[in-house]
Amino acid sequence: MNPKDAAKTIGSILLTKVLLSPLGLIAVGVTILLIIMPVFMSMASKGEDFNLDDPDSNLEALSGPSGGAYCAPEGELDKELWEAGFASAGVFEGMGDVFLEVAEEQSIDPVLMAAIALHETGHGTSSAVVEKNNPGGLMGSGSLFVFDSLEDGIASMGNTLHNRIIQDGLGTIADLGSVYAPIGASNDPTNLNSHWVPNVTKVVSSLGGLTMNCETPTGEFVQPIPDVVINSNFGIRVHPVTGIVTPHEGVDLNCSRPDPIFAAKEGKVVYAQYPSGILETYGNVVVIEHANQLYSLYAHLSKIDVEVGQQVSQMEQIGQCGTTGRSTGDHLHFEIQTDRMFGNRVNPMPYLEGEKGAYE
Repeated sequence: MNPKDAAKTIGSILLTKVLLSPLGLIAVGVTILLIIMPVFMSMASKGEDFNLDDPDSNLEALSGPSGGAYCAPEGELDKELWEAGFASAGVFEGMGDVFLEVAEEQSIDPVLMAAIALHETGHGTSSAVVEKNNPGGLMGSGSLFVFDSLEDGIASMGNTLHNRIIQDGLGTIADLGSVYAPIGASNDPTNLNSHWVPNVTKVVSSLGGLTMNCETPTGEFVQPIPDVVINSNFGIRVHPVTGIVTPHEGVDLNCSRPDPIFAAKEGKVVYAQYPSGILETYGNVVVIEHANQLYSLYAHLSKIDVEVGQQVSQMEQIGQCGTTGRSTGDHLHFEIQTDRMFGNRVNPMPYLEGEKGAYE
């Protein structure tokens, strides 16, 4: 036997003994765990709070859908977003008119009703709505109600919401959450109910905003560029780069390099850089913190003219128009965020008023 064949034979014998012996199996198992554990750890979700000292440590804060409940402009239903919300909603597909009819009969907000149904049923795919025609998690005698048809289930849900909203005065998402998903309930040991209000709020935003029991922003923000022309609205759209239907979490405003970009409201600069990771799609980005936990974001800038910690006045230049990051051409991506930086994104347009004063 030549040396090469002898080495192969010895190696085969050693490998067989290792795999068949208890100690060998343990060693192999430990090795595999050491290899795969870091992978699982890297896949684990991070907290939602954005770390100002290390922005890239919580990049998942950007990965969620658009959020933040707000009034629909003029208090009217956004038909385009409404239809898009029902276009891929399981058994609810094509049922938008049914929700509108029931909501009108019960004098309740159709957007709020639809958002609750979509959230409760995993956008029309849960067994409760597929097998029992129950769109709202309606319970009786300790179990879910079963309805003869989906229309019957929607009608019953509308009547229940009428009782809670009109009779009991639970007019807000938070008020309804205290009944639908009370935090600390004995039947919620993992605290899933704490997600009910923010998740319903996000669905409301994706449908275009509430039409009842809400307040329209006062328009304290001015246009970040003169003579605003919108290239792409807030809401569901086909992404111009990926071609995928996704929520657009701001508005794209028309501008060209090196047009100046102005602060829409006075505040403190809390972010000003070209980031890495998920954030790099913004390119050069500036975020300004304002009063009442509001933030304005300005993305794809060709140049940043401010730094973190700087106080800026309304209409002060903060940068120049550009196409940095993931962009198909010169424009300003503008967002209004609530609660925290990179928190819930809401439709910015109701916050903007007409041009005010002279741009510096």
